[in-house]
Amino acid sequence: MNRPLYAGVIVDVKAEAVDRIFTYRVPPHLHIGLGHRVLVPFGPRRLEGYVIKLSDTPDIPAEKVRDIYRALDPEPIILPSLMELALWMRDAYHGLLSEALQYMLPPGVRYGRERVAVKVQQIAHLVQQSPELSPRAVAQQRIVEVLQRFGPMPSIELVKRAQAGHQALQALVAKGVVALAQEEVHRRAEWDDVAFPAPVLTPAQEQACAGILAELEGRRRPVLLHGVTGSGKTEVYLQVIRHILNQGKQALVLVPEIALTPQTVSRFGNRFGGRIAVLHSGLSDGERHDEWWRIFRGDADVVIGARSAVFAPLKRLGLIVIDEEHESTYKQSEGSIRYHTRAVAEKRAELAAAQVVLGSATPAVETYHRAVLGDYRLEVLPERVERRPLPTVEIVDMRAEFEEGNRSILSRRLYSALTEVLNQRQQAIILLNRRGFSSFVLCRECGHVIQCENCSVSLTYHQDDGKLHCHYCGARQELPQKCPNCASRYLRQFGVGTEQVQEYLQKQFPHAAVERMDADTTRRKGAHRAILQGFAAGQTDILIGTQMVAKGLDFPNVTLVGVLSADLSLKLPDIRASERTFQLLTQVAGRAGRGELPGKVIIQCYDPSHFAIQAAREHDYKRFFRQEISFRRQMNYPPFAELVRILCIGPQKETSEHAARIARFLRQHGVRPGQIYGPAPAPISRIKGRYRWQVVLKGSFPEVLSRLPDPTAQVHVAIDVDPLFLL
Repeated sequence: MNRPLYAGVIVDVKAEAVDRIFTYRVPPHLHIGLGHRVLVPFGPRRLEGYVIKLSDTPDIPAEKVRDIYRALDPEPIILPSLMELALWMRDAYHGLLSEALQYMLPPGVRYGRERVAVKVQQIAHLVQQSPELSPRAVAQQRIVEVLQRFGPMPSIELVKRAQAGHQALQALVAKGVVALAQEEVHRRAEWDDVAFPAPVLTPAQEQACAGILAELEGRRRPVLLHGVTGSGKTEVYLQVIRHILNQGKQALVLVPEIALTPQTVSRFGNRFGGRIAVLHSGLSDGERHDEWWRIFRGDADVVIGARSAVFAPLKRLGLIVIDEEHESTYKQSEGSIRYHTRAVAEKRAELAAAQVVLGSATPAVETYHRAVLGDYRLEVLPERVERRPLPTVEIVDMRAEFEEGNRSILSRRLYSALTEVLNQRQQAIILLNRRGFSSFVLCRECGHVIQCENCSVSLTYHQDDGKLHCHYCGARQELPQKCPNCASRYLRQFGVGTEQVQEYLQKQFPHAAVERMDADTTRRKGAHRAILQGFAAGQTDILIGTQMVAKGLDFPNVTLVGVLSADLSLKLPDIRASERTFQLLTQVAGRAGRGELPGKVIIQCYDPSHFAIQAAREHDYKRFFRQEISFRRQMNYPPFAELVRILCIGPQKETSEHAARIARFLRQHGVRPGQIYGPAPAPISRIKGRYRWQVVLKGSFPEVLSRLPDPTAQVHVAIDVDPLFLL
């Protein structure tokens, strides 16, 4: 008689109290493996769970063990390496294992909350090649002729081609002339079929490829590919991936923005064809579901996607590329597992004996520091391909413009350059990292700024619907006629957003096609792709956008980049403000002059002497790094100390009290005064009606963090290891 088998299961409940292994008996008729999704009894409910342990002895008395109801999938779908990764994430980020495991699942398959299903269609097959049909059955005859000519096809397409009705098709089925069969439809992400011939590598590219492959065969340290904008980093990725595929392994390519995927997918699709799969949130649920299963079955060897694609179920993983590795979008900022993609990718590569390549023209300070120390291998692409010059960068002091009577959005220099570019039928990109029409609405009589009722932030006016928007909770309200504070009618819109810039440019250059790309214009599925296709085809002369236009876009006819309010981000209460400003300016500057024509960049700001702006003007990363790393060392900021943010969210009184309780606990358990800051309200102290208090730690305290006092039911606590923002 076979001994009973017992499964250790993590149930799908986002609560720390039940985030532990529960033991269930595996009934003899079920074939359960590690990584299986199962349906289990949990109190009076039936819940989804994940099998992470199998044993022939239970951890609790056998009489208390309940049976698994059934398996939710024919086979285990959490790969062993991804299960190990989930366990590591739980410990590294002090979150819930149930949440970490959910990252490893295909989209839309959660029990009781299924969003997608397998899509099927009817395929018509011709059974009788030369049937005898009545001369009056003209429509039936056309259906037969189409099937004779083109072979089996979907019934919807068949009746359309034959210009017949479904009744005619059903009549042929009844006569046994045609048979209908159900066939699964695989929904695929689309990409543009553009020819990208493989170029001859530059000596620097050859050296970079050799260095990456040497590391793959040796120590397998992550490789930092530090290449100036336009230096051909993507071609290095493609060459290394070709080598990986020739070894029978698979590659994962991560990009920071959905906006980058159309161009990236086209480049990779042109080189690797049907061997690629795409995973990002801009796809429909069905497309993501089907692409995930293609990857799981081994039908794709190269996966391209945004942050969450780091969990793609590749079984023969040999390479992970993180393009634009410095981008903040690689940080997960919601939920209990607030992971950084770079750290997760390195751990996943370690588990799979794979290689990591980090690419950027402006690496994160922490990344470059690790390369300087030798933890990473550094490969450098110092020049653009074909020795094309980097664009010239001019800085315009808007204080001087104001003193000389210019009150418009554009400096006279940028206005003149735009005029010249349009006259020469070239293209321009204008960056302003603030969407909307105006930044805030202020009463000129009492100074009141209209704020969101749910969040401690000012509302932004959007002219397209004439309403005030909150960019944090999504609330909208009408623009009031009078000041809510003093009833004055002297309300005025201040600050400039992308919407206002678009309106201004359309008035100044009425014959130019002006398009905008920001969070408002790209909400619809496919909107990113449509905007970029229009720009690539020359249908758009000026593309205005937020930071999404600064990254990775490659358009040879762009000869001018203008940056408005370049020092806006320097004013944020953020330890990385200088780094983000330098990166954004350098990246957007790199969009100019990528073709045969030279490029020009004009940066408008109010603090032109700041070292981040001066370093961006010279395209000088090392100058920026030397000054920034000196500041970080002096302040004991990352990479010289680990930061941990403990964020408490809930009702005002309970939240502040629990933050104080956490701070007391930490001090009682050995955290010294210079290592703890707070409790204090977060800079944005309220979002969606919930108050936010935080405690910030300098240093690593994993044991203490795992034993923090439990909050009340009304307060939520999030532990953010290595936070990128403290707002």
